[in-house]
Amino acid sequence: MVSETLFVGSSDAVFIVSVIGTVAFAISGVMAATEAGMDWLGGVVLAAVTAIGGGTIRDLLINNEVFWVSQEWPLVYSLVTAVAVIAFLRVRPSVDPRRATWYAASDAVGLGAFAVVGTSIAVESGTSYFIAAFMGVITGVGGGVLRDVFARRMPIVFVGEIYAVAALVGTLAHLALVEVDAGDVARLWIPLAVVVAVRAAAVRWSWRLPRLTRG
Repeated sequence: MVSETLFVGSSDAVFIVSVIGTVAFAISGVMAATEAGMDWLGGVVLAAVTAIGGGTIRDLLINNEVFWVSQEWPLVYSLVTAVAVIAFLRVRPSVDPRRATWYAASDAVGLGAFAVVGTSIAVESGTSYFIAAFMGVITGVGGGVLRDVFARRMPIVFVGEIYAVAALVGTLAHLALVEVDAGDVARLWIPLAVVVAVRAAAVRWSWRLPRLTRG
């Protein structure tokens, strides 16, 4: 399966970006669970759901073997990260998940990492660039949507935040670099940085999409 090959036989850059995305989204999952008042089990579950949710949806849609079923490391890394963050929050109960800058940072990094990796997997699976971009966005935002639903709040992607748009910009940057035959380092790290920069700028200057209004 393509998804298995990408994580086992692919370049170190792909693997490193995948690990970064997994850890980053697991952190955001625990922080969301803490804000929602969940227990330890809820924090671990939400970390795993956030870390593997988008990729699972992608693999089902493009008929790939679900990546974490054949390769256990994404699930293991997300669980280990969850335990570490929960332990840290127990030691530092003063940390407010609603104001912790590393919550927003981890969410942005996870978004960028998985948007890029998701696009790459779709391209390797033989999809068109249009579908690959769509799969990249789904991979990037899917885990966050599931996280927010489980935490009983409106998914961030639906309330005007420059979130899916940031992921889309990253997928397009990745595809442009693939088209010019850039190396793995360039076509992975540059789009990831682009997503993080767009997301950070949107948060910093309160950029938002226009909301629907009743006529």
